[in-house]
Amino acid sequence: MTRCLFVSSPGTEIGKTLVTASLAHQLRGANARILKPVVSGYEPETAAESDPGLILAAQDRAVGEAAVAEIAPWRFRTPVAPDLAARIEGKAMTAAEIAAFCMKAAEGADFLVVEGAGGIMAPIAERETFLDVLALTRWPVLLVAGSYLGTLSHIFTAVETIRGRGLTVAGIVISESVEKSQAIPELLRSIAAFLPELPVCVVPRLAGPRPWALAPPMTQFLVGKSSSGVAPKAPAEI
Repeated sequence: MTRCLFVSSPGTEIGKTLVTASLAHQLRGANARILKPVVSGYEPETAAESDPGLILAAQDRAVGEAAVAEIAPWRFRTPVAPDLAARIEGKAMTAAEIAAFCMKAAEGADFLVVEGAGGIMAPIAERETFLDVLALTRWPVLLVAGSYLGTLSHIFTAVETIRGRGLTVAGIVISESVEKSQAIPELLRSIAAFLPELPVCVVPRLAGPRPWALAPPMTQFLVGKSSSGVAPKAPAEI
Protein backbone atom coordinates (compact mmCIF):
# COMPACT_ATOMS: atom_id res chain seq x y z
CA MET A 1 0.00 0.00 0.00
CA THR A 2 1.26 3.46 -0.91
CA ARG A 3 2.14 5.66 2.04
CA CYS A 4 0.84 9.15 1.23
CA LEU A 5 1.44 12.57 2.74
CA PHE A 6 -0.11 15.93 1.92
CA VAL A 7 2.11 18.92 2.73
CA SER A 8 0.07 21.96 3.69
CA SER A 9 0.18 24.96 6.02
CA PRO A 10 -2.01 27.51 7.79
CA GLY A 11 -1.00 30.11 5.17
CA THR A 12 1.41 30.74 2.32
CA GLU A 13 5.09 31.59 1.81
CA ILE A 14 6.01 29.65 4.96
CA GLY A 15 8.23 26.87 3.63
CA LYS A 16 6.03 24.10 2.21
CA THR A 17 8.15 23.73 -0.92
CA LEU A 18 11.38 23.48 1.06
CA VAL A 19 9.82 20.70 3.15
CA THR A 20 8.46 18.95 0.04
CA ALA A 21 11.81 19.25 -1.73
CA SER A 22 13.57 17.92 1.38
CA LEU A 23 11.27 14.89 1.40
CA ALA A 24 11.89 14.43 -2.33
CA HIS A 25 15.64 14.52 -1.71
CA GLN A 26 15.44 12.12 1.23
CA LEU A 27 13.29 9.66 -0.76
CA ARG A 28 15.73 9.43 -3.68
CA GLY A 29 16.29 5.78 -4.46
CA ALA A 30 12.87 4.83 -3.13
CA ASN A 31 9.84 4.19 -5.31
CA ALA A 32 8.36 7.64 -4.60
CA ARG A 33 6.24 10.17 -6.50
CA ILE A 34 6.40 13.83 -5.49
CA LEU A 35 3.68 16.13 -6.85
CA LYS A 36 2.78 19.82 -6.84
CA PRO A 37 -0.48 19.53 -8.80
CA VAL A 38 -1.47 23.22 -8.64
CA VAL A 39 0.92 26.16 -8.92
CA SER A 40 0.25 29.87 -9.39
CA GLY A 41 2.75 32.45 -10.57
CA TYR A 42 4.40 29.92 -12.85
CA GLU A 43 6.53 31.23 -15.74
CA PRO A 44 7.89 28.61 -18.19
CA GLU A 45 10.90 30.86 -18.81
CA THR A 46 11.96 30.51 -15.16
CA ALA A 47 10.74 26.95 -14.58
CA ALA A 48 13.89 26.00 -12.66
CA GLU A 49 13.04 28.59 -10.01
CA SER A 50 9.41 27.50 -9.66
CA ASP A 51 8.08 25.20 -6.95
CA PRO A 52 7.85 22.17 -9.26
CA GLY A 53 11.29 23.02 -10.65
CA LEU A 54 12.79 22.95 -7.16
CA ILE A 55 11.09 19.64 -6.40
CA LEU A 56 12.49 18.10 -9.57
CA ALA A 57 15.97 19.44 -8.78
CA ALA A 58 15.77 17.92 -5.29
CA GLN A 59 15.18 14.55 -6.96
CA ASP A 60 18.17 15.14 -9.25
CA ARG A 61 15.80 15.27 -12.23
CA ALA A 62 16.21 17.62 -15.19
CA VAL A 63 13.81 20.56 -15.15
CA GLY A 64 11.96 20.66 -18.47
CA GLU A 65 8.41 21.50 -19.45
CA ALA A 66 7.44 17.84 -19.84
CA ALA A 67 8.81 16.95 -16.40
CA VAL A 68 7.06 19.95 -14.82
CA ALA A 69 3.77 19.03 -16.50
CA GLU A 70 4.09 15.51 -15.13
CA ILE A 71 4.03 16.69 -11.52
CA ALA A 72 2.14 20.00 -11.88
CA PRO A 73 -0.62 19.75 -14.51
CA TRP A 74 -2.50 22.86 -13.31
CA ARG A 75 -0.08 25.74 -13.88
CA PHE A 76 -1.13 29.40 -13.87
CA ARG A 77 0.94 32.46 -14.65
CA THR A 78 -1.12 34.76 -12.44
CA PRO A 79 0.36 34.89 -8.89
CA VAL A 80 -2.94 34.76 -6.98
CA ALA A 81 -5.10 32.11 -5.29
CA PRO A 82 -5.61 29.06 -7.56
CA ASP A 83 -9.35 29.57 -8.12
CA LEU A 84 -8.86 33.21 -9.08
CA ALA A 85 -5.88 32.40 -11.30
CA ALA A 86 -7.96 29.78 -13.10
CA ARG A 87 -10.85 32.20 -13.69
CA ILE A 88 -8.52 34.95 -14.93
CA GLU A 89 -6.91 32.54 -17.41
CA GLY A 90 -10.17 30.94 -18.54
CA LYS A 91 -9.41 27.58 -16.97
CA ALA A 92 -11.01 25.41 -14.31
CA MET A 93 -10.29 22.53 -11.97
CA THR A 94 -12.17 20.63 -9.29
CA ALA A 95 -11.27 18.83 -6.10
CA ALA A 96 -12.30 15.55 -7.74
CA GLU A 97 -9.97 16.14 -10.70
CA ILE A 98 -6.99 16.97 -8.49
CA ALA A 99 -7.66 13.99 -6.24
CA ALA A 100 -8.02 11.64 -9.22
CA PHE A 101 -4.74 12.86 -10.77
CA CYS A 102 -2.80 12.32 -7.54
CA MET A 103 -4.33 8.93 -6.78
CA LYS A 104 -3.53 7.79 -10.31
CA ALA A 105 0.07 8.91 -9.84
CA ALA A 106 0.25 6.90 -6.62
CA GLU A 107 -0.49 3.61 -8.40
CA GLY A 108 2.52 1.33 -8.13
CA ALA A 109 4.44 3.76 -5.88
CA ASP A 110 5.57 3.03 -2.35
CA PHE A 111 5.42 6.70 -1.35
CA LEU A 112 3.41 9.70 -2.51
CA VAL A 113 4.05 13.25 -1.33
CA VAL A 114 1.70 15.98 -2.55
CA GLU A 115 2.24 19.68 -1.89
CA GLY A 116 -0.75 22.00 -1.84
CA ALA A 117 -0.82 25.61 -3.03
CA GLY A 118 -1.35 28.24 -0.38
CA GLY A 119 -2.95 27.20 2.89
CA ILE A 120 -5.11 24.25 3.82
CA MET A 121 -8.28 26.21 2.97
CA ALA A 122 -6.94 27.86 -0.21
CA PRO A 123 -9.80 27.93 -2.77
CA ILE A 124 -9.35 25.84 -5.91
CA ALA A 125 -12.83 26.21 -7.41
CA GLU A 126 -16.18 27.73 -6.60
CA ARG A 127 -16.99 26.53 -3.07
CA GLU A 128 -14.07 24.05 -3.02
CA THR A 129 -10.72 24.20 -1.22
CA PHE A 130 -7.78 21.84 -0.78
CA LEU A 131 -9.61 20.46 2.23
CA ASP A 132 -12.16 19.04 -0.22
CA VAL A 133 -9.34 17.26 -2.07
CA LEU A 134 -8.27 15.70 1.22
CA ALA A 135 -11.83 14.70 2.03
CA LEU A 136 -11.71 12.54 -1.11
CA THR A 137 -8.22 11.10 -0.70
CA ARG A 138 -7.99 10.84 3.11
CA TRP A 139 -4.25 11.59 3.01
CA PRO A 140 -2.53 12.43 6.32
CA VAL A 141 -1.48 16.09 6.49
CA LEU A 142 1.98 17.38 7.36
CA LEU A 143 1.39 20.92 8.59
CA VAL A 144 4.20 23.40 7.89
CA ALA A 145 4.05 26.50 10.06
CA GLY A 146 6.27 29.53 10.59
CA SER A 147 7.96 30.85 13.72
CA TYR A 148 6.30 34.28 13.58
CA LEU A 149 4.16 35.93 16.26
CA GLY A 150 0.68 34.42 16.10
CA THR A 151 1.71 31.12 14.57
CA LEU A 152 0.36 29.08 17.50
CA SER A 153 -3.19 30.25 16.91
CA HIS A 154 -2.80 29.49 13.20
CA ILE A 155 -1.42 26.01 13.94
CA PHE A 156 -4.16 25.11 16.41
CA THR A 157 -6.88 26.45 14.10
CA ALA A 158 -5.52 24.46 11.16
CA VAL A 159 -5.28 21.26 13.21
CA GLU A 160 -8.86 21.67 14.44
CA THR A 161 -10.03 22.34 10.88
CA ILE A 162 -8.29 19.26 9.50
CA ARG A 163 -9.51 17.00 12.28
CA GLY A 164 -12.99 18.46 11.95
CA ARG A 165 -13.22 16.68 8.60
CA GLY A 166 -12.09 13.42 10.19
CA LEU A 167 -8.62 13.67 8.68
CA THR A 168 -5.21 12.77 10.12
CA VAL A 169 -2.50 15.24 11.08
CA ALA A 170 0.78 13.37 10.60
CA GLY A 171 2.86 16.02 12.35
CA ILE A 172 4.01 19.62 12.40
CA VAL A 173 7.10 21.20 10.87
CA ILE A 174 8.18 24.55 12.30
CA SER A 175 9.94 26.43 9.51
CA GLU A 176 12.11 29.19 10.93
CA SER A 177 10.41 32.08 9.16
CA VAL A 178 11.76 34.79 11.46
CA GLU A 179 15.53 35.22 11.24
CA LYS A 180 17.37 34.37 14.46
CA SER A 181 14.07 33.58 16.14
CA GLN A 182 14.36 33.16 19.91
CA ALA A 183 10.81 31.84 20.22
CA ILE A 184 11.16 28.31 18.81
CA PRO A 185 11.76 26.59 22.20
CA GLU A 186 8.62 28.30 23.53
CA LEU A 187 6.66 27.32 20.43
CA LEU A 188 7.69 23.70 20.92
CA ARG A 189 6.64 23.81 24.58
CA SER A 190 3.22 25.19 23.69
CA ILE A 191 2.67 22.66 20.90
CA ALA A 192 3.68 19.84 23.26
CA ALA A 193 1.18 21.12 25.84
CA PHE A 194 -1.77 21.42 23.43
CA LEU A 195 -0.92 18.66 20.92
CA PRO A 196 1.30 16.17 22.80
CA GLU A 197 0.43 13.33 20.42
CA LEU A 198 1.90 15.04 17.35
CA PRO A 199 5.58 14.71 16.34
CA VAL A 200 7.28 18.03 15.59
CA CYS A 201 10.33 18.87 13.49
CA VAL A 202 12.16 22.20 13.24
CA VAL A 203 13.68 23.32 9.93
CA PRO A 204 16.13 26.19 10.44
CA ARG A 205 16.77 28.88 7.88
CA LEU A 206 18.87 27.20 5.20
CA ALA A 207 21.07 28.86 2.61
CA GLY A 208 22.88 27.73 -0.50
CA PRO A 209 21.81 26.43 -3.91
CA ARG A 210 20.50 23.10 -2.52
CA PRO A 211 18.97 23.88 0.89
CA TRP A 212 16.84 20.71 0.81
CA ALA A 213 20.02 18.67 1.14
CA LEU A 214 20.70 20.36 4.50
CA ALA A 215 17.28 19.81 6.05
CA PRO A 216 16.74 17.45 8.99
CA PRO A 217 15.20 14.01 8.30
CA MET A 218 11.45 14.15 7.68
CA THR A 219 10.56 10.76 6.23
CA GLN A 220 9.38 9.74 9.71
CA PHE A 221 6.15 11.61 8.94
CA LEU A 222 5.22 9.08 6.24
CA VAL A 223 3.00 7.04 8.54
CA GLY A 224 -0.23 5.13 8.12
CA LYS A 225 -3.63 6.66 8.73
CA SER A 226 -5.58 6.31 11.95
CA SER A 227 -9.35 6.35 12.18
CA SER A 228 -9.32 9.00 14.92
CA GLY A 229 -7.67 11.71 12.85
CA VAL A 230 -4.56 11.48 15.03
CA ALA A 231 -1.36 10.15 13.50
CA PRO A 232 0.06 7.06 15.21
CA LYS A 233 3.56 7.22 16.62
CA ALA A 234 6.02 7.74 13.78
CA PRO A 235 8.26 4.80 12.89
CA ALA A 236 12.00 5.00 12.55
CA GLU A 237 13.33 7.15 9.74
CA ILE A 238 13.16 5.56 6.30
